[in-house]
Amino acid sequence: MSIERCQNPDCNQRIEVIEFGHTRPARPEPRKLVCPYCGHTIYRKTRGAFIVTKLEGSSLCYANDNALCGD
Repeated sequence: MSIERCQNPDCNQRIEVIEFGHTRPARPEPRKLVCPYCGHTIYRKTRGAFIVTKLEGSSLCYANDNALCGD
């Protein structure tokens, strides 16, 4: 699991990205990640898949990464 920000500068919302199945023996292929707030789409290579969800509230902020905790 990682907490990231949408790459769309007009959105910039915090999102949770979960990658799974990436340890299977297959060639990495581009998979689509879609921001649940604005629909901005990026592609990232993986052997598995991604789940992207809204990150609401401050309870999931990482204390060591203040850039992700502030809006």
